[in-house]
Amino acid sequence: MAEYAPWIFGLLAVGFMTKTASIGLHIWLPGAHAEAEADVSPMVSAILLKAGVFGLITLFLAMGDQFIGPINYGYILGWIGVITALMGNMMAAFQEDAKRLLAYSSIGALGYVLFGLALMSHLGWLTAISFSVTHFMFKALLFLAIGGVVWRTKTKNMYQMGGLIKRMPFSFISVLIGIIVLAGVPPLTGFAGKWLFFQAVVEKQWFLQGAILFFSGIITLLYCFRLIHTIFLGQPKDEHRKIKEAPFWILVPQYAILMVIMIFSVFPNSLLKPIGEMIMPYFPDGSITWDGQMATTAMGYWNGKLVMYIVIGVFAIVFGWLFFMNPRARKVKQFNIGYAAERPFLPETTHFAYNFFAPYKKAVGFLVAPGITNFWNRVDEGTHALSDKFTKLYNGNAQSYLIHIVAFILVIYLISFGGF
Repeated sequence: MAEYAPWIFGLLAVGFMTKTASIGLHIWLPGAHAEAEADVSPMVSAILLKAGVFGLITLFLAMGDQFIGPINYGYILGWIGVITALMGNMMAAFQEDAKRLLAYSSIGALGYVLFGLALMSHLGWLTAISFSVTHFMFKALLFLAIGGVVWRTKTKNMYQMGGLIKRMPFSFISVLIGIIVLAGVPPLTGFAGKWLFFQAVVEKQWFLQGAILFFSGIITLLYCFRLIHTIFLGQPKDEHRKIKEAPFWILVPQYAILMVIMIFSVFPNSLLKPIGEMIMPYFPDGSITWDGQMATTAMGYWNGKLVMYIVIGVFAIVFGWLFFMNPRARKVKQFNIGYAAERPFLPETTHFAYNFFAPYKKAVGFLVAPGITNFWNRVDEGTHALSDKFTKLYNGNAQSYLIHIVAFILVIYLISFGGF
């Protein structure tokens, strides 16, 4: 039976990667997550996707080293994770629907998790599992915040929003913190994930995959900027000038999650150290040590609390300089501007959001053309057509059903006694 093991593990991997929406198996996720209600989307994206991650963890532990010819399964799955991260983030950047953007973002994030598991090292698994926990927090936060915005504006299209920072300040803060974590910008816990990924890639020496993975992180910055710019910055639409903040019971869980994110950011070993100890029996060659909040590997060190202090200090200095050096600065009102020697007359002319990354889409949009979607649509149509043919055999005639039963028994008999 050992010769069948690679095929069995391969089929299990396909099943679990369908749940985590790996590239080629991802077409179900954007529609499911984008169309869910505001109070359901966080559970669907942040929690249910982790069932696939749990399946992959179980699979990797049971699989060990499996090969297709001379190629290791882990190497193949690592490349699938890299391509998933890259394509998921690219597709997110070109979305007009805010919830679909977050849905495609989940595809990219789970590509990172698959890659980390495929490294089959202590640092790789520490990164993947901790990133899964972090993804649970920031994606629940973002779906709740954007859900509240959609609840008030009655639209999911970002180009129909804009200028909501003053009308929905608490939702703005939630989205701001969420995208800082998602983009891996210091000082929050997402930056710790990037640092760990860097260490794990160098240790494994998968440099090409690592380069592509970090490039996809740049794309993450692009769509994170778009998410907050087109919704909250710029000028408000006329129909949104009297809009209210999101409902109280949508804000409460957001700020509960924010508190946990800040705790994990200031005290990173409260999350990373227990996970590292948990996976130590499977990867006893763990190369990370802790001294308080400082993590040390063979390639460097990182202190979450120190990074937090440095970033807060830099922001305080910049804010103080702007406050004291520009006392006579005055606010420019919405229509008190000019371009091309003319004054704008509509809010839409002072805030552009539609087709935000058109130049990028023109250059590389062909990479995310819906080829996979078209393929599965053709499979769906073919399956329906074939099913219609078989349906004609079941015509409600008892004699026809009797012939089917006799034919079935005959085929089983011939197979069992070597007739075929």
